[in-house]
Amino acid sequence: MGRVPRHRGTAARLDGRPGAVAHHRTRRGAPRGSTVYLAGNGGSASAASHLAQDLLKGAYDGGRPLRSVALTDNLSMLTAYANDCGYDRVFVEPLAHLAAPADRLLVISCSGTSANVVAAAEWAREAGLRVIAVTAGDGGRLRELADVEVNAPTKDVGLAEAMHSLVFHFVTQCLRDGTGER
Repeated sequence: MGRVPRHRGTAARLDGRPGAVAHHRTRRGAPRGSTVYLAGNGGSASAASHLAQDLLKGAYDGGRPLRSVALTDNLSMLTAYANDCGYDRVFVEPLAHLAAPADRLLVISCSGTSANVVAAAEWAREAGLRVIAVTAGDGGRLRELADVEVNAPTKDVGLAEAMHSLVFHFVTQCLRDGTGER
């Protein structure tokens, strides 16, 4: 099967109704001033950074912007926590200082098993945050920890990352338009 048909087939099988997830889990019911925190590793870290920017600016519909913080964006913070607390704590430590129960944590992981992302999701659940996981393959441990999961049904990392990007732009468009599922 060629790349284009494979991408189309995977996109058609995305699991988790991303539009409804976007609207309900990030904006609807979120108290004024609440924040969406994002975390991921490697390409997923870049996706977290991109989505945080899109949620703050690109999803702005003329009403209140959606506060978002990519925990991946502060290199000094990441390396300090990695050095002092261990790499598995690089997202937990800032969440423990910044997050409030009304906030959300959106984690991105193709495997769903990255120790630092899983630790952040575990901490968030214990602290009362809603957890949104964007995964691939079998969803790994994040599937169990998430209140809502959007899953790209593939083990091909490049294809999964392409599907995640599609989902994130779809989410941004739904939020900007004030719609749920499309």
